[in-house]
Amino acid sequence: MKHRVVLLVLLALAAGASAAWGCTIIGVGKKASADGSVIVSHTDCGPDSRIRVVPAQTFAPGEKAPVYWGLQDPTQPLAAPAEILGYIPQAEKTYAYFRSAYSHMNEHQLAIAESTTNQRPELANEKGKCEQIMTIEQAQIFALQRCRTAREAVRLIGELVTTYGFLCSSGDGSETLCIGDPNEAWIMEVFGVGRSGSKPAALSAPSGPPDGSPTTMPP
Repeated sequence: MKHRVVLLVLLALAAGASAAWGCTIIGVGKKASADGSVIVSHTDCGPDSRIRVVPAQTFAPGEKAPVYWGLQDPTQPLAAPAEILGYIPQAEKTYAYFRSAYSHMNEHQLAIAESTTNQRPELANEKGKCEQIMTIEQAQIFALQRCRTAREAVRLIGELVTTYGFLCSSGDGSETLCIGDPNEAWIMEVFGVGRSGSKPAALSAPSGPPDGSPTTMPP
């Protein structure tokens, strides 16, 4: 009976979010699931439902990775939207992952769920009117390409939005991510610094570099 009540509550929350044109994320840790699994769930209430598998790739030293705008726009090519906001250093090797409006899982069972959340109006920014370029959906792709664990992904996304600036891409909202792997799940909040800020701010991440992290970030 208890499980039925919890399920009904979750369904009601999801229905309410859908009515408001929002997303719902759910994270379940190992100690809360019946079989010790980590569960990450995401309902995306946007217009783009396309999904494709991007294979693992190898890149030459010194290559750059584009930072795209329009990753959740169904009128844009899923592989590479037309507008590029900037570039970051490319990883030597990337992992295979599922590409979608908000890309969600890679070959190492790293999973990311996304939900746009509210923030104070003065923290919002707009493309073309600020220096920030890193949308949450682009940061998710970089994390799935370069990370094996949830902790690595939290740290990398924090580095990306701190270095390149978090750009609001779902209206004027901030973002909340549920990031999980077979062992644990993290909740991460990212918010803006307004139009005038050239640097972002916003992460909830463990300290110190991850052991064996494949990521390389500029100083």
